Amino acid sequence: MKKLTLLVPIIILAACATLNPKADPFVVRVEQTQSVASATFDAVLRLDNTDRSFWMSNAPAFHRFCEWGRTPMAHISGIRPRFVVMQLNVDDLKTAYKNEKSAGNSNKLFLSLSVLKDALNQANSWSNVITAPIH
Repeated sequence: MKKLTLLVPIIILAACATLNPKADPFVVRVEQTQSVASATFDAVLRLDNTDRSFWMSNAPAFHRFCEWGRTPMAHISGIRPRFVVMQLNVDDLKTAYKNEKSAGNSNKLFLSLSVLKDALNQANSWSNVITAPIH
């Protein structure tokens, strides 16, 4: 549980970092989201991995979300868990956008980023519910 508490200050510090004035704001936002998503998905999956049978019986929706994120998906680099493929797709499209800033590339990146953000928001919600202190 302490590791998840340490995650919040890291996320806040990353969001406040000094930016290169010439940096593309869209790319900066994509990279910030990627960084937070990676840490959040890792934290949620690590928590579920502590005792999958416990989470399966006591928080089945949380466990199903984690299993959904672990589901193998196809990517150019091979078969990877869904959470990884979402991040790889965003990274691939970010590279294409940086190489050629066309409307088509920005739209594809935006859509892929939206999918990643939706999963990230859900992971954050589960993190809040599962790690909330019991009174």
